[in-house]
Amino acid sequence: MYDKKSCGERLKKIRTFKSKTQKQVSNETGVSVDTLRKLEQGKRAPSVGVVDLLANYYGVTADYIISGIERQNNDYNEKFSDIPKEKRAKVEEVIDGILELIK
Repeated sequence: MYDKKSCGERLKKIRTFKSKTQKQVSNETGVSVDTLRKLEQGKRAPSVGVVDLLANYYGVTADYIISGIERQNNDYNEKFSDIPKEKRAKVEEVIDGILELIK
């Protein structure tokens, strides 16, 4: 079951673990400081888009943000998050091409 408060606590825990301020996260993701604050306080539920954006930014899965359950593919998410943003689309194209070849 989804719990806004627990989700917010996880978001804050991840952010502080990464040594980021809300202002830094806001500047780097485009999510407003006010929204980040409300999410971390459990006063607001994140949209799917915000969950996806923050999961990619922090290098965790959306499942972890929502439920606290870490999936096994986190190693791949972490590697993907290390790729510069301007090169991610090309990497996705290459991966999609490989997947088509092995089907």
